[in-house]
Amino acid sequence: MHLSLEAAPPWQQGDEGPDIYQYVVEVSLDAAALLHSADEWDLSLASLPPR
Repeated sequence: MHLSLEAAPPWQQGDEGPDIYQYVVEVSLDAAALLHSADEWDLSLASLPPR
């Protein structure tokens, strides 16, 4: 999993900003667990207004 800096403050974005590939997390899980997590995420987002 690559953690991007899209939510970084404006002064840390762009070519002069930090290396966007600086933070990487290795995650091991099976397809069923991944699908379950995605479904749970969708459920938690359902209560939020669309953007």
